Amino acid sequence: MAKITVGIIGGTGQMGQFFKRFFENNNCKVLISSRRTKLKPEDCARQSDVVLVSVPIEDTVGVIKKISPYINKNSLLIDTTSIKEEPVDAMLKHAKCEVIGMHPVFGPNVSSLRDQTIVLCPARTKKWLKWIVDIFEKNNARVKITTPQKHDEMMSVIQGLNHFSTLSIAHSMKKLRISIEESLAYTSPIYKLRMAMVGRILNQNPSLYANIEIMNAKNVKALEAYIDSAKKLKKIIEAKNTKRFLRYFNECSEFFGPFKKEAEEISDYLIEQMVKKGK
Repeated sequence: MAKITVGIIGGTGQMGQFFKRFFENNNCKVLISSRRTKLKPEDCARQSDVVLVSVPIEDTVGVIKKISPYINKNSLLIDTTSIKEEPVDAMLKHAKCEVIGMHPVFGPNVSSLRDQTIVLCPARTKKWLKWIVDIFEKNNARVKITTPQKHDEMMSVIQGLNHFSTLSIAHSMKKLRISIEESLAYTSPIYKLRMAMVGRILNQNPSLYANIEIMNAKNVKALEAYIDSAKKLKKIIEAKNTKRFLRYFNECSEFFGPFKKEAEEISDYLIEQMVKKGK
């Protein structure tokens, strides 16, 4: 069987390079196109069996429009953004080939796909869905298949709400003029673990997080729910109403169900590792 040719538009970026190594290690021929290569995106698209668009979120739809007319109708077009509705709609509208939206839910610095989650949103596909699922599962990735709409709804919480609350904590500490270093002298490892998660995000590219927050239309609903809940809790605390606080807490506890126990075990393990390393 002839090698599958995978063309990566934006292939000189970090995620593009990750998938270049991945597909080469899985017996594919890989073509790379970006603003820094001689190979133009249109030529890369024309020569590839699988075309993977790996560019910043704000550029994705424009690139899809540009390359779609050059893709063979028997090929596959994929995007790698963390939002799915708009890119998938654009691929369906402008391309005649098979279309699958993809969100690799990890960063480009992972060493392999083992236990990493990849969300796939099949939109128009016959032969290519099995191929891509098989190649990911062979490398021990966790593949989740869903719709673009459901994906963006879930990401409004997993990313939009989570990053919003993280940035809000950091900005609140800035307003309160709380020294991170000094605060760590007062607390247990669990607080340091929380601050590590805050610091981790703040050490990343802010443009990426701006796009994640602003470009997912479903984020607004999630953030409104967050702010309403925060206001409700603030009023309870201002009123010094212990009974209502316990009710609020227990509602949350009941909602989290059995995951509470798992969460405690995971955090206990992480804390133990931090203590062992003297972090």
